Amino acid sequence: MKKLFFILLSVSSLFANYKAPIHVSGSQLIDSQKAYEMFNKGAKFIGVRPDRFVKMGKIKNAYPLYVSLFSKQKLNSFAKENEDIIIYCNGQSCSLSAEAIVKAVDYGYKNIYYYRDGYPAWKHYKLPIE
Repeated sequence: MKKLFFILLSVSSLFANYKAPIHVSGSQLIDSQKAYEMFNKGAKFIGVRPDRFVKMGKIKNAYPLYVSLFSKQKLNSFAKENEDIIIYCNGQSCSLSAEAIVKAVDYGYKNIYYYRDGYPAWKHYKLPIE
């Protein structure tokens, strides 16, 4: 039992310092202020967080689309290729938004914004959530 605990502790420490990439090709990195400005102008937000996190809250009007379900068809049902799309997940330690951005760019979307700080920062600044 002690050995299993040590193994689990070792594995979890490998990911404790993980940081999502700062830049994802085909997207523009934005901070919370810019994300909120774009929110107020009607930009589309896509949250790629797992459902268990979405149930705890999401950015208001964001389309929840977990990255493993991310497809061109589902993306097309929410946003057109020429619309501003902001993709976010659980902050700087979450790589899911970077994975989704790569897919969106491959699908031909041009106006992709990478909100790396994601839901935790949005909530921290008391911006609209649901």
